[in-house]
Formats: sequence, C-alpha cells, structure tokens
Amino acid sequence: MKKRIVFVLPSFAGGGAERVIISLANSLNRHRFIPSIIALNAEGPLHNLILEDTEIINIGHERLRLALKPLVAAIRQVKPHAIVSTMGYLNLGILLNRKKIGDDTKIIVREANEVDATINAIKIPFLGKFLYRYQYPHADWVITPNNSIARDFRKRWRVPAKKVLVLPNPVDVKWLRQRAGKGVRKPGIGLRFVASGRLVYQKGFDRLIKWLVEMPIDTHLTIFGTGPCDDVLRQRAKELLGVGRINFAGFVENPWPTYAGADAFLLTSRWEGMSNASLEALALGTPVIGTPQSGGLRELASQTVDCAVTLADPGKTFINTMAKTKPKVMGVLSASLLPELYTLESVTAKFEELLTS
Repeated sequence: MKKRIVFVLPSFAGGGAERVIISLANSLNRHRFIPSIIALNAEGPLHNLILEDTEIINIGHERLRLALKPLVAAIRQVKPHAIVSTMGYLNLGILLNRKKIGDDTKIIVREANEVDATINAIKIPFLGKFLYRYQYPHADWVITPNNSIARDFRKRWRVPAKKVLVLPNPVDVKWLRQRAGKGVRKPGIGLRFVASGRLVYQKGFDRLIKWLVEMPIDTHLTIFGTGPCDDVLRQRAKELLGVGRINFAGFVENPWPTYAGADAFLLTSRWEGMSNASLEALALGTPVIGTPQSGGLRELASQTVDCAVTLADPGKTFINTMAKTKPKVMGVLSASLLPELYTLESVTAKFEELLTS
C-alpha cells in the first residue's frame, strides 16, 4: 500500500529550506508514496516547481499562531503515514501538537540551520532553549544537512542518536546543467563572481560589498535574491563602488547560466546550515569561496576535490582569496565538482529508506 507523506512549509517564497523540501516531495517514488504539501502561505515563485500530481493545501495564514489550529486539522484529515516539516518554529508547533495529530503519524523535523541562530531569533531565547530541549527528542526523526548540527542535537539537545540522521541537501545535477547551457558571462576581462541568498544580515552581503572595493575595478559581482535589506545594500554599493560593478538581479527563475559562467561563487554568511546555492554552483563546475562560519561548508570542503571549496576568514584573507581566483575559459560547461552523496538520486534513496524504516 502506498504511504501518504505530508510536507509542511511556511511558504513558497523562495527560501533554500523550502526548495529542499519541494525537491524531496517531487522525487519520491510514486509507486510507493503519495506526497502532499501543506503551506501556511501557498503564494510564491516556488509554486511552479511542484509536480502537478502533488496535492497542495493552503492554510492561508503566515503567522503560526493563526495557522496552527487549521494546520493540525488539515493533517488529521489527510491522516498521513508521516509529516515532514522544516524551519524551527514550524517544527516546534507541530511537536507541541503531537497528541492532537495522533501517534500513528510519524513526525520528521528538518533543522536547516544552526540551532543557536534559530533560538536567537526568538523574542524569548530562554523559551526557545526550553522547547528545543524538551520537544525535539519527541520527534520520530530529526534530519540535518550536516554532521555539525547533528552532533549538536545529540549532545546538547538530548535527541537520541538513533533518531538523528544527516540528510544532505539534494541537487538535481542533470536538470541544473541542462538549464545552465554553456553559461553566460558579463563581457570584459576582469574576474566575474556570483552570490545568492536572502538579502538579510545573516548572508553578509554588506561586508562583501566592502571587500569588493579592494578588488580591481574591472571585477564584477552578480547577487541573486530579494529581502528586507535590498534598498540598504543597493545604496551602500552605489556609495562605495559607483554604478556597474554589482548587479542586484533579484529573484530569477533560471540563475544557473550566470552560476556556470562565474569564476567563483562567494558565500559570505555569518552563519549557515548548508547553502543550496553553493551546492548548485559546484554542480555547474564553479568553485566556491566561503567563510568558515558558513556551517556545512567546512564539511563539504573535506568531501570535494582540491580547490573546489576554499574557506577564507572574513576580511583581508577573503579578499586575497578572491584575487587569486583563476578566470574560466568559456565555451563549454565545466565538469561537476559536486560529491555524489549530494545528488538528488542519492539523497532520495536515503530519504525513502527513512520513510519505510
């Protein structure tokens, strides 16, 4: 008998955590599983990525306190074999309502980021620590994108080791490379860099703009993404760099030709779980330069070939590493640098094994 799996998301706005969950839902074997997606707010560009055979239930409330009651009711009506949730606040809301959902439904929570970062975002951090300590151990599974977060759950948050699973973020390498073509590149002789992510403090684009001042004037950077810091970052770039050295591209459905044409992908996050965009860049043959604070990037660096991922401390070291980047030879798509364990096929097989365990 097919097992119904319900994926719970905050929205389809374009975040990395949501993209991971949608990829997992899309890739499930339809002979064994029936996927459904419940979204607090079903608006957003990621809606177009979901396969047509996947039922979408829209709660219609972005705030969890308003969405929780109809969310639990929707789950009870569907009666799934398992719930797969992402984002700390959403995970906690579901775990707190475990009895209402029913013991027959497995609860699988995915923690995409460092736990401390999530707790610090809560207005009452002490409450956040209390809830993580006493709710996460009640999940059937806790999945994380890297070993660092997994260790944290086992040691500090008292989640039994048998319940914690490292599940890499999946990358559909073949699909990405088809979308990228041979890559595109801004004309000129200088180095070409690309970065991507929500335009928020966490991602460190403010300091990347300052570092670019130290690079030759013919260096160019494209930043994909939207967010609350958009206007501030644009103004800062204009003040420090003038016009033409940075392109704030916003949300683009197919940014991968630019990824493929860049000399390096820059990850300047102040904290991070595992950057999907970095994995996609590697799949397109573009090396990554990132800060050591970028979560799973250190682990990824140990899994890739030499020079595929370079860790550089913020500031002068990062600038020097950028300056040493080798320009790409265009005309053919570079070979993938992504380890096999991050491919969609490998991750899906591991995820399906979890669902049937």
